[in-house]
Amino acid sequence: MNNFINFLHDYAQYHIITVNMKTNLFFFSLLFIAVSCNNSGSDTGKSTNDSSAANKQAVVNTNPATVTAPQSGTTVTVEGKEIKLGGSLLVTKDKDKLQPGEDYLCILTAPGGTNKESMVLNFLLALKTGTYPVVGMSFRRGESPHNEMYGGILGGKPKMTDYKVNITECRDLGSNNMGGHRWSISGYSEGLVIPAMELMLMDKTKNHPKEIKLDKCSFTNLSFDDNWEDMMQQGMKKMQGNK
Repeated sequence: MNNFINFLHDYAQYHIITVNMKTNLFFFSLLFIAVSCNNSGSDTGKSTNDSSAANKQAVVNTNPATVTAPQSGTTVTVEGKEIKLGGSLLVTKDKDKLQPGEDYLCILTAPGGTNKESMVLNFLLALKTGTYPVVGMSFRRGESPHNEMYGGILGGKPKMTDYKVNITECRDLGSNNMGGHRWSISGYSEGLVIPAMELMLMDKTKNHPKEIKLDKCSFTNLSFDDNWEDMMQQGMKKMQGNK
């Protein structure tokens, strides 16, 4: 039965455009439209991957968020090759409470590789610098029928792993004028091993690798709103009121 469930999960990933996802995934899809306008940046600060309490101090900024033009994006190193990708963040409250004290779930989506590479990296966050657990990941590259697919939909259902993300910078950019604040983060993760989707291994003639290793994934100046869910709810209410 578990194998059948896994098959359905992989089948959904393979035909993701036609899948009728759950409500949360619908909101995620809306986010990917919103975040393309959301990645404003910040000045570069001193980096640290120390997860001690002393280095996990957040400075509250009550001023309106300012928009500068820093470089932002994601870089992934695979099989010795460095790949430049884009980068967008969805940050929501961690409703599963996977690790107390780290109240936010980050979904980093990075498309745009020259060989159709794209990556999703999910991790917990407490709006402070430090080291946080990876709770999901996926990677794909190439074009059908020779494409490779690893991991699950949007990184799969969040669960604790042994992999870590080091947040080296976490900056409060100020009020977003919608009841929350806008933030910018930078960081990296290393040695991520992602198993292939079971569906991709069914056709033995494709010789699809059983797993792929991302030697390093780094991201810079990716921004997000800390009350995105509230903003979406307000937007939905406004849309319904205009009908």
